[in-house]
Amino acid sequence: MKKLLIIISLLFFISCSKTPTENKDVLKEKEFIEVLTDIQKSQALVNSKADTSQAIRLLRTNTYNEEVLKKHKIRKEQYNKSVEYYSADPSNFNKILDQVVKNLNKDAN
Repeated sequence: MKKLLIIISLLFFISCSKTPTENKDVLKEKEFIEVLTDIQKSQALVNSKADTSQAIRLLRTNTYNEEVLKKHKIRKEQYNKSVEYYSADPSNFNKILDQVVKNLNKDAN
């Protein structure tokens, strides 16, 4: 009887728990790839500027990243939660990064 109660309790908790993909704060994988692609483009733009000051580079990076988030209509917290969620599975995260590289190479041609 005790084992049955434990199993039922576990099933209840598993069925009631939200998976992160259902969480509205985690971007869908396709959208996350698009955001990462744009973030990488903005980083390349920062790197292409020959600034002497690290502070200016950091300011540009933050400004460009904020613009990317505005473009995609997402909040910084949402982006951070998505990074945390997808990076928890290194194999899947590598696939996402591979797709970002493909997108960047396609845009470069």
